Amino acid sequence: MDAIHAMDPAPRRVCFFATCLVDALLPQVGRASLTVLKRQGLEVDLRPGQVCCGQSLYKAGHPAQAASVGAAWVRAFSGAELIVSPSGSCVAHVRHTLPGLLAAWPGHSDLAAEAQRLAGVTYELSQFLYRVLAVRPAPGRAPARPWTYHPSCGLHRSLGEDEAPQALLASLPGPPARQLPRSPKCCGFGGPFSVTHPGLSAAMLADKLAAARESGAQVLVVGDVGCLLHLSCGVAERGGGLEVVHLSQVLSGEVA
Repeated sequence: MDAIHAMDPAPRRVCFFATCLVDALLPQVGRASLTVLKRQGLEVDLRPGQVCCGQSLYKAGHPAQAASVGAAWVRAFSGAELIVSPSGSCVAHVRHTLPGLLAAWPGHSDLAAEAQRLAGVTYELSQFLYRVLAVRPAPGRAPARPWTYHPSCGLHRSLGEDEAPQALLASLPGPPARQLPRSPKCCGFGGPFSVTHPGLSAAMLADKLAAARESGAQVLVVGDVGCLLHLSCGVAERGGGLEVVHLSQVLSGEVA
């Protein structure tokens, strides 16, 4: 995991990077994230020109198009002092892939330096709260119903971050999380992976939902918007009474 330290003095203003899925399909995650940030006394800048970071195009094997979209992302957030997003996978792309991608493509290399600077000030929501703001304990409350937490790959693998989301959730008042069997396993989303490998993706999804049922949970908390969409669709298709929510919705106190 990249070294991340608390800021002194604490920041007072951040830019919010919503991501494509939040903008198009999961506005409730955006609203909850803004609530959490504003309750920390932060002024939140919503850049009207923000676009996709290009992660999905890159993972699908289209680096030229990913560089073009990523360049537009850098222009939209140029000059930002801090950027916070509810998606660990998008943050990982911005932090670890985008600067090198722009540097390698003619026509975008002039943005590589700003992309590198922005990579150093872009944080996933739980990382920002726990490591940059040093929030202790977390805002919000634990779900009153039995619940468990799925460590999304964007956080667990791409950012190497397990402590921040789990420590925040563990500090919430209310019943503790139940242990999720086989918790490190991917839920099967993986962006384009769920489209290019639908059979394998469906099997992984089924196993993750089975693990949630084995835990006895009625609420499944996830830390990445792609996982939220994938798992929610799986529950809607299969039934079973499981509610899938984003970490931000728990921290905002809106999950009963």
